[in-house]
Amino acid sequence: MSFTVRQLIGSNKELVTVLNTDSVKKAQSLMVEHQFSQLPVVDEHNKALGLITSDSILRALNTFGVSIEVLRVLDAMDEVERTFREDDDLFALLNNLMETYAVLIVDSEHRLTGIVTSYDTTEYFRRRAEDMMYSEDIETMLRDFINAYFSEETGEIDELARDKAIAEITPSNQDLLKPFQKALAFYLELKGENPSKTISDWAEQAFTKYLYSKESPKPFDKLTLNHYIELFLHQSRWSRYSSIFSFERKKIYSLLDEARKTRNDAAHFRSEEITSAQREQLKICRDWLARHESAVLNEFQSKDTGIELKQIAASLPISYTISEVSADEVIPTEEVLSSSDSRYAPLALRLQEQPLDYSKIQLTFNQIEEIIGEELPSSARQHRSWWANDSVGHVQSQQWLEVGWRVSSINMAEEIVIFTRIKNREKAYIDFYSVLLPKLTNAAQFRVRQASPDGLNWIIIGRVPNTGSQAGFLGYSFARHGRFRTEFYIDFGDKEKNKNLYDKLFSRKDLIQVELEGVPGSLEWERIDDKRASRIALYHKGAITDSPEYLVSLSEWAVDAMIKFQRVMERHISEIL
Repeated sequence: MSFTVRQLIGSNKELVTVLNTDSVKKAQSLMVEHQFSQLPVVDEHNKALGLITSDSILRALNTFGVSIEVLRVLDAMDEVERTFREDDDLFALLNNLMETYAVLIVDSEHRLTGIVTSYDTTEYFRRRAEDMMYSEDIETMLRDFINAYFSEETGEIDELARDKAIAEITPSNQDLLKPFQKALAFYLELKGENPSKTISDWAEQAFTKYLYSKESPKPFDKLTLNHYIELFLHQSRWSRYSSIFSFERKKIYSLLDEARKTRNDAAHFRSEEITSAQREQLKICRDWLARHESAVLNEFQSKDTGIELKQIAASLPISYTISEVSADEVIPTEEVLSSSDSRYAPLALRLQEQPLDYSKIQLTFNQIEEIIGEELPSSARQHRSWWANDSVGHVQSQQWLEVGWRVSSINMAEEIVIFTRIKNREKAYIDFYSVLLPKLTNAAQFRVRQASPDGLNWIIIGRVPNTGSQAGFLGYSFARHGRFRTEFYIDFGDKEKNKNLYDKLFSRKDLIQVELEGVPGSLEWERIDDKRASRIALYHKGAITDSPEYLVSLSEWAVDAMIKFQRVMERHISEIL
């Protein structure tokens, strides 16, 4: 699709110009009055000549050494190398605007019709982005309302029932059945036969076998806004929604459908400009849905809103009074954050640290700000679409999705968000470790801890050293950024002892590296100064969301890597201890 300058300038306000014969003093006064940093210069026939700017005025004063009262616009203006027409390519204009203050728009006779500044382009695209964010807010709320309807008492979504509802609205040619029946009856009459009473049954069988077609239902997350509107307003479900919304279904459909059309216009540049009335209607629709949010969630979802993170954090083991730490007490999820990590990585790590029996966590926006150590952007409080579980476009949601959590509910008015574990992710971890552990047990010459995978991203498989005083644990873990690790987690239960052992092992770093040559992967040393424990780990590319074939090869790597890794760590730690 072609994008033209006309789409950018829209209906420009009345132009403020100066003649080339005017005084610079007049031009300066107009610039101050209208808070402009430049003005178009025209002749008596309104033909574009150039621009006068605050910089060009200063240059003229320095060059000519005269007072501003003496200068004319002609003396201080800059000529423009290129002007544009309304039907010119928009992106050519934007490229030109990178090198100049403003761009002049002219007609076929070079008469000035408009001016475009960097501010104009920024404001134009800001409005477009805001239009899309309002639309995303509407779509996100509809998705939440639909999911609320299909929520079970546990808070999980009945995906089978939801998929069935999607299938109901998936387009088909079923409406052609009756015309087909009439055509078949007419054909029999032409042949001189009387259509029997069973003609409709025969016609339906023939139609279903040879003519019926239906699109394949799409996954819920891939539906269009129009699909979400249909699901939300479907007659079979509206009876429960109707007690919340006072308007009749047709009125609500009209409101949502207008929002959909405006969204399409904004997304595809189908109109030169989204009108103020359209933009206002979009915002009203968004705000109106938001005011019903709490009522919808209270109607359909479980009254258990989760557990506050402060309560969870207080329940985690932070120190020990026993001499040795047991594998059941260890939660080896600490990771080192780098300067290149997202600002929302600390939130992902905190979610990842939670024990498996916490499947739902409620946080306020303020608590999230405490966790990440800075304020949330204003859009997080203005647009619920900021909290959408988008694994592609949203850097913030990529963080919590990667560690197996999703936003299941968001209350913008009360600034509360509820995170819920992704259940199928737990099953994937169980399946992976259930295959890996028997392989390791059969191949290893050290004692492998007999543990049943419980659905967490990590698992402990043994202690180090294998006998005698315990220094830590061997284990596997799916880490962030699509990496899987074989690790030695140093944990005596005492921070000073942990760091002391780590430092002694680190002094043998080069030797250990040589002894592990031939094992694919990256050996990394993580002292983790702000935590009690430390880690030495072999990393390999791999995420639980990879293909089944890749996960099989990853488990084979894990077995081979752990056997060699354990042998090296066991010898060095035994020598040091």
